Amino acid sequence: MQRFALNINATESIQLTRFEPSVAAIAHIIIAPAMGVSQLFYQALALWLNQQGYAVTTFDYRAMGSSQDKALSEYSLNILNWAQEDCSVVLANVIKQPSKLPIYWLGHSLGGQIFPLIKQIEQVTKVITIASGTGYWKHNAPALRRKAPLFWYVIVPLLTSIFGYFPGRKLGMVGDLPKQVIYQWRRWCLHPEYCVGVESAAVRQQFTQLQVPLTSVCFSDDEMLSWQNMQDLHALFGTNNKQLKCYTPQQVGVDRIGHLGFFRAQFKDNLWPQILLPELLLPLQSSAQ
Repeated sequence: MQRFALNINATESIQLTRFEPSVAAIAHIIIAPAMGVSQLFYQALALWLNQQGYAVTTFDYRAMGSSQDKALSEYSLNILNWAQEDCSVVLANVIKQPSKLPIYWLGHSLGGQIFPLIKQIEQVTKVITIASGTGYWKHNAPALRRKAPLFWYVIVPLLTSIFGYFPGRKLGMVGDLPKQVIYQWRRWCLHPEYCVGVESAAVRQQFTQLQVPLTSVCFSDDEMLSWQNMQDLHALFGTNNKQLKCYTPQQVGVDRIGHLGFFRAQFKDNLWPQILLPELLLPLQSSAQ
């Protein structure tokens, strides 16, 4: 396990962790985190993937986890900065590795929404998203949908203006976020077309022109996203080589998975080998034929 930093610009950097298997790696997997989730959350999966022969890189977006180096109120970045700059720097670093391994982008929630905006994303062998959907509030899972108007129209504007950032950790909601991140995310979640309905025509074009092979994995008991959220996001990706797979906990012999559960170590003997490993092996087998 190697921890290191990459510069984003002259004054800002992000923190990454590289996990190398004990044998020659067969591919390199980049795990892109969900909104407000530290890269530490993905360490158990990264170590398990090492045992299967994969090199893995995890990272924290600027202002998140180990990449936060000042008060959140001092950050002026937004989600597009995370995608176009932070994620692009991470991918570029893996691409330039001398081993030249096949690369997978494994995106959780937000990490599986913003990948079309990443420079050189066409260089990856495949994108796999886990629990990713549009976030449009009217299509949220029922319990969250009932709370969404209060959250977006009252709690977010009020608390962000008071604190200078969104103090989600105090509320048990999402996590602490820079103000421009939460404000931008608010605009996305209030629009039926999510980010492509709010941002520039260039952003929509990057989604529609996407040609990377893609598998989107979701779970029927996701407490944040509905099946409609997941279908809506999947429809935004222009690639013809895409699949959307929804699993129930019963299908894989567990009681609950939810929005975050897939990455927990308790699933190393069922979800990971049953759901993730086949998605990683198929492209490698195809390229070897």
